[in-house]
Amino acid sequence: MLVSHEQRQYERLEPSQGSALVVFRPDFSKIGPINDISRGGLGFNYLHPADNEIPVAETSHIIDIIASNNTFNLSNIPCRLVYDAETDNDQMTLMPDLANRLCGLKEEQEKQINLFLEKHTVGTA
Repeated sequence: MLVSHEQRQYERLEPSQGSALVVFRPDFSKIGPINDISRGGLGFNYLHPADNEIPVAETSHIIDIIASNNTFNLSNIPCRLVYDAETDNDQMTLMPDLANRLCGLKEEQEKQINLFLEKHTVGTA
């Protein structure tokens, strides 16, 4: 179920143009750009080969956030799946509306998320 904007605790911000990617751990089999991010969660797309069954059925998983200009890297971020809507095409599968709630962050990870929001976003999403 999609979390409505009214239920969000923090304002979602738009990353700078092409500024950051999400990578799924442990095998880095899914990667994609961040669409919006806040201190409480993020929305992003990801690609994986259509013939490679890699569902995001797990409700909890670990991700990394990497700035495309190599100025930021935050690893091992615990997340809980909020929403996932799949769209298929011939070659690749694009998950256009994947939303995750950040959960169980350590104090240093919270500081790093705040730094990312300050340095790598351009305004409200």
